[in-house]
Amino acid sequence: MSDLFRRVRGFFVPGEKDAFLRIQELAGLGEESLELVVKILSSSGNGTGNGSHNGLHDIEICTERINILEKMGDKITQSFEEMLGRGSITASIEYDFGRLADNVDSILDRAHGLSRQLRRVTRRPLREAKEFDAANRKEMIHLIEIGLTQLRAFRKLLAVAGTNRNEAIELARQIEQLEELYGSWEKLDYASFHNYLETTIEADDILDLCEDASDLVIAVMKALGA
Repeated sequence: MSDLFRRVRGFFVPGEKDAFLRIQELAGLGEESLELVVKILSSSGNGTGNGSHNGLHDIEICTERINILEKMGDKITQSFEEMLGRGSITASIEYDFGRLADNVDSILDRAHGLSRQLRRVTRRPLREAKEFDAANRKEMIHLIEIGLTQLRAFRKLLAVAGTNRNEAIELARQIEQLEELYGSWEKLDYASFHNYLETTIEADDILDLCEDASDLVIAVMKALGA
């Protein structure tokens, strides 16, 4: 009974607490990556298509930083997997924790792939795509900003997961609602401007990953009796 009471009050088991801290760190890297993607999209729409050296230089810097963040995320994920291998987490929730880390790491991977794709598009823009490009970038900025809001809510969810069940469930609900806000990319013409559509679909995946990660946190909480 005393062990159950401790679990309801918070994650006092060292392995579980450490796992959530590492995932919080991973989510923080994801948040910075998405902020940089928004910056890339904003820079791309401000003259870089006409060969603006400064704009392209800014995009190169942002892309390189995202590359570094993605590698940092891989190291955290690797250390997380090693921790699982040592049996630091209760066996019944080990699988969910592994999926949780993988989902959050995938957000970094998507941001990395998205930044590289946007850099390629900026270097070699389609002349006939100017109007589409401007509209699509605006949509993608909106999409990534939804993802950022989700990820910030997810970090709050991680912070309260072991101490406030009602707030955690409410945050998970908000994350799910945010994912449902956006679906307009499905209306785009798949036969046109493949590079642009690919980046939009990649960005949409980020929202799905955020929602899936929040669902896994709730599943872990329930398994722990929180």
